[in-house]
Order: sequence, then structure tokens, then C-alpha cells
Amino acid sequence: MTELSLSPAPATPLTSFIGREELVCHLVDLVRQRRLVTLVGPGGIGKTRLAAELCTRLDQDFPDGTAVVTLDAISDPADVPWRTASAVQPVDQSVQDPVEQVLGHLRPRSLLLVLDNCEHLLEAAAELARVILQECPGVRILATSREPLGIRGEQVQVVPPLQVPASCADLDVVRESEAVLLLVDRADRAGVRLIVGPDNCAQVVELCSHLDGMPLAIELAAARLRALGVGDLLDRLDQRFSLLKGSPRDILPRHRTLEALVDWSYELCTPAERLLWSRLSVFRGGADLDAVETVAGYGAIDPADVIDLLDGLVAKSVLIAEPVDGGTHYRQLVTMRDYGARVAVRADEWEDLRRRHARLVLERSGQMHREWAGPHQAQWLRRARRDVAEVVAAMDWGIADPAAHDTAAAIAANLRYFWAGGHTMAAGRYRLERVLALPDVAAPLRCECLLVVSWVAMLQGDHADAARTLAEAYDLATELGDRRRLAEVDTWNGLYCLFEGEPARGVELYRRGIAVLREVGDIAAMQTAMFQLALCQIYSGDPTGGGETCAEILAESRRNGEAWVKAYALWVSGIVRWRQGDLAGVRAYATDALRLQEVFEDGICTPHVLLLACQVVMAGGEVRRAARLQGAADALWRAQGTGIDAFGPGLAGDARESRERILRVLGREEAEALMAETADLDLRQAIEVGLAELALTPVTTPAEAGLTKREAQVAELVAEGLSNKQIATRLTISTRTVDGHVEHILAKFGVTSRGQVAVRLRETRPIR
Repeated sequence: MTELSLSPAPATPLTSFIGREELVCHLVDLVRQRRLVTLVGPGGIGKTRLAAELCTRLDQDFPDGTAVVTLDAISDPADVPWRTASAVQPVDQSVQDPVEQVLGHLRPRSLLLVLDNCEHLLEAAAELARVILQECPGVRILATSREPLGIRGEQVQVVPPLQVPASCADLDVVRESEAVLLLVDRADRAGVRLIVGPDNCAQVVELCSHLDGMPLAIELAAARLRALGVGDLLDRLDQRFSLLKGSPRDILPRHRTLEALVDWSYELCTPAERLLWSRLSVFRGGADLDAVETVAGYGAIDPADVIDLLDGLVAKSVLIAEPVDGGTHYRQLVTMRDYGARVAVRADEWEDLRRRHARLVLERSGQMHREWAGPHQAQWLRRARRDVAEVVAAMDWGIADPAAHDTAAAIAANLRYFWAGGHTMAAGRYRLERVLALPDVAAPLRCECLLVVSWVAMLQGDHADAARTLAEAYDLATELGDRRRLAEVDTWNGLYCLFEGEPARGVELYRRGIAVLREVGDIAAMQTAMFQLALCQIYSGDPTGGGETCAEILAESRRNGEAWVKAYALWVSGIVRWRQGDLAGVRAYATDALRLQEVFEDGICTPHVLLLACQVVMAGGEVRRAARLQGAADALWRAQGTGIDAFGPGLAGDARESRERILRVLGREEAEALMAETADLDLRQAIEVGLAELALTPVTTPAEAGLTKREAQVAELVAEGLSNKQIATRLTISTRTVDGHVEHILAKFGVTSRGQVAVRLRETRPIR
């Protein structure tokens, strides 16, 4: 039987299909399994093109071929059956009802029927599809729409944007990504040879990202590359609605400019949905239901109606709804958001929206700070990381508005634990310094920001600037007569002393500051200071005192449910056990700390724990695996823009000794090659590797450490307290030979001191 495809061909030729192979394969299977599949997504996302590709790939599945019904050019619901009738059969001049014509022709046939662009005729298209599915058992329907048809048996498939590479770390990955493939192909069709290389990779990735991975926007941008470079185009993307136009004539009129495309979506919305769309544009990265109700639910929009309006906008593909932490996060593609912002500006609502948005960010950041020492820390951090774009937007507005400088300062100070947890240290410091450059921030808030920026600067290794800001914070706190802030000045000066190699002085400052923080009830600041006090105790020669301080922290964490400082306390407890030669204890503490980092993903604590794990693995005789952990820790430090040297000579010295042992045992070439294997791990991957290595590493006894007979003799004499010269005399060998044996013993045991050799030997002796 002849293939039925009598309607006009899709606007884009089938040969133009680029990328999305995994999605297409999934859809092929879906159409084979379900009788009604609806491709849903915003205009320009590529629904029609996907449908055309599916027709090609499924052609052999249907004896009677495919029939495509294009509904974009009609506006009267009554025309839907007539349009369908003309698409599925030769012209019928009878007076028979068009629905009956369609059913009469399709009942005996096996074919794939495509209903393209149903959104503006949703009820008529849905009713026709329902009747066809009921009356024509051999017909399957593939529909495209900005919202589902909403009938029984429908399988909805949201069409996502094209895949955009996250970075330029792997040039081949960038070149093969869906969005870049399309950009290069369409640029070539426009007569522009776009070669993605190291010099322009970042710009190409940024362009595709700013265009949301939306195929139509990328095609329109590619056409502009005839006159503009990629960088020029990026600079002008704030004019995207006037810039991205002038498509080929075979594109539908409403697809020839980006603005016309979004106008079409806007017109399909109810007045209330349009208003919410415009108000949602104030959220740069998206929002949860409570945030939308708080910021957008006023005036003509009752907060109680927000959920239904959101549902309507999601159904029309204006919003993307994503499950997050048991709730739903709503976000807009940049194109939709920018369109909404233009509407809000024209309606004279924009400034009020920015004010309401900043107030929300202030309230949430304040709640995070107040509730920090409790069981919800991980949720607060996840929300802060998810909403970082909202934080930036709110602070930018506060800094720009003279009446809102204190709002910006309060947000910056409230987010101290977010800034100091890695990931956003550089961005946090930049915004804190912008606040501190303002001339009229209230003195208490300025003091808070000075304390926070000093902490971040120290973590970055900028100790000199930290000393400067702490000095100003001390002057302000003294002027204010504020005991709590003066106590925090003491504790941060204690950290400065640790990082500058004066841990004993740090102990004094910490004890004084912690006593006041305990008295005034600032538990969060107190617990943070206590794990830092423990480090000062360890590196001033009192590891037992450091262990006792950590035990106090862990007890407090059990009482209040706090776990962020707990992870640091577990790491520091591991250092204590390491110095005591208790390798089983080290492994247990390091494992527990990394388990917590699976939740917190702290960019500072995690590499510290990995270095501790490296020592445990090396003590187990697995120097090559230890080298991989060293490489993972190095990679995380680089990602945070800091390094182990920022944390003072004590911690840096331990890390340096560990690295040098790896280099000595393996040789520089092999050691560096092994470290390079983990140099590209992200934080989650590094945590997984650390936990795996700890689990695989038994606490190796000296008898299992691979000592030669002579090394075992030397180890016994070292444990007795003999010097290398005395051992040489006892064994009648040269001192140089003994030096070599001792180096090998330390490396094989994974320890750093002769005293630890004695501890390891005692571990293996049977109890009598």
C-alpha cells in the first residue's frame, strides 16, 4: 500500500537532524510500546524536528507509513478534523462529517499519525486523538505540543534542551556535544567555518549555554556568525530578541525571530499566567513554591492561586519543574525569563519585584545563620548552592541601591558558612569586599562582614589581608562594646596564629574567645572555633588536649544534631590518632568524616581528610594507591583556588612529608603518573575514591608490611630507642646503610617518626 504523507512536509528537512541520538532511540521504543506519545516543550526546542526524525526511523514499522498533520497554520478548532482528513486521504468531495472521513480511512490501516503543533487547538486535537485511538486499533499517534493533550493513555515526553558541555576540560567532549554540533553545522550552512579550538572553546560553550541549548536560538545565532564573531555575539546577547532573527524562508513565520516565537507562547497563556510569568523573571536560577508565593503572590495574584498558575505554566512549557529535596523547583529558560523581565519593566513592576526578591534572600540567609548549629545544615547548604544566582542578584541590587546597602551586607554576613565551605570562596570574597567598599554600611554589619572576609582570606592563603581586616574588626567591635564580636576577633586571630606557625599563641586566643561565645550562647561560632583550637593544641605539642577538645565537639554535635563541624572534628581526631600510632582509629575517623562529606561536599574539609586517608593507605603498604589519593587531594585544592600551604606549617609539613615518602618509594616519574590519574576527579568522585581506598586497606601490621629480615632487625632496635649510629655499631654495618633501612621502614609502615615505629611493633606482639 502506498505511504500516506499528503500534508505539507515539515519545515526543516529530515537530513538536518543533529544530535539527541539517545533521546531518539528512547522515543522509538516508546512509540512502539504506547499508542499515544506527546512531545512537550517550549517553542524552538525541536519537537517538530524530532517528530520528523521519528517518522523516518519508524517508517518500516507501519505497513501504511506515516501521515503528518500540521496544525500551526490554522486557528479555528473546527478546522482540525478537516486538516487531518486532507492529510490522511485523497481529497473527499462528499458531505460526510470530517471526523467520519478520518475514521473511515484509518480504521483498516496501520500507520503512525503525527499531530504537529497542537498547543493552540488543544481541546480539538485531544478530542480527535481520543476518538481515533478508540476507533482505529492499528493507528498510533505522535503529537507535539507545548502542553500535554491530557487524555487517557497519553505518554508525555518532555523534550529537553540540547546538551551543553559544562566546561572546556575535554575539547573532544565539547566538539561532540549536541549544542556545539548544531552550532557548527548551521554556521557551515551559513557559509561560516567555525572550528572549535582551545582559543574559542570557552566562548562557544558560553554562547550555547546562554542560548539554553535551544535549537532554534542556536540556529538563529549561527546565521549571525556571518557578520559577527562568537565573542561579538556573546556581547550582544542582552539584545537577543532583536539580534536573533532573519532565518531562512523555509522556516515558519513565527519561528523567524526569537521574539515572535515567545510571543506565540505568551499569547497562549491566561492573563494571570502572563502576570506570573513576568514576575517569575526576577528569579535568576529558579524558585520553590514558597519563594514564588512570597515574591510573586501579591496584588492581582492571590498566593493561594499560585500553585494552579504554576501548573498551567509548566503545562505550557514556559516553566520547567524539577523535583528537589522532596519539593519542586521551578525555573525558566533564559529566553523565557528575559522576555518576562521585559514585560515586568513595561508594567513598572521590576523594581518592586527586585525589592521583594532581596527581602526573601535576606530572610532565608538569616534563618540559615540562626539555625546553623542544628540538624538542617545540609539542607541549608544545598539550598544556598542551588540559589546562588538569587544571592548574587539580591546582593547586586542591594549594592546598587543606596537605601539597601545594609541588606546586601546582612546577606553577605549571614552566608559565612556557605562562603567558607569551598566552591564559592572567591565569589564570596569578591561580594564581601564590594559590600565593605560601601561608605554607609551600619557598623555592626560592617564588623560582621570584616570577620567573614578575614576567614575566607585565610582559607585562600591571603594571611596579610586577613590580618588587616581583623585589625579593623577589632577596632569596630571595641568601639561598639560588643563582647561577642570581640570574642570572634580572638578566635579568628587564633586561626591566623595557627596558619602563621604560632599555634601556642592560638591556644590562648581560642580559650579566651570560646569562653565568651559559650557564655553568650553563640553555639555555631563556638563549635567552629573549637575544632580549630584542637588543631592548635596538636601542633603546639598537646595532641591529647586536642583529642579531648574534639571529644567535647562530638558530644555537643550529638546533642544539637550539628554535623558540619562534626566532620572537621572527626578529621582532627584522626590526626590525633595518627600521632598516637592508632591506625585503626585513624581509618575509622577518616571514613566517618568522608561519609559526612557525601552529604556536605565541603571543598575544604574533604581534601584534608583525603590527605589523612593517604597516610592510612600508605601505612597499609599500598603506596601506589596512596599516590592516587594524593593526586585527588591536590585536584580539589586547585579547584578551590587554594592549597595546603594556606593552612600553616603544621598541616603543610605533614602533607609535605607524605608526598616526599611517595616520591622516594615510587620514584618521581611513577608517583606523578599515578597522581595524574586522579587529577581530574570532581569532589564527589574524590570522596568515592577515598572511601573505597580506606575500605580496601587493612591496618597492616609490621609483619605484613614487607620488611626484609635486616629491616625487621633495624626496626626492633629503633623501637628500643637506639640512634642510627648505635644501630650501625650493633649490627656491624655502615651508618649510611642504616639510614636507608630506616627510610624504608618509615615508608613501609606509613609513619613519620621513630616513636611511631615502636607503636607499630607493639601492635603486632601477642598479648601474653
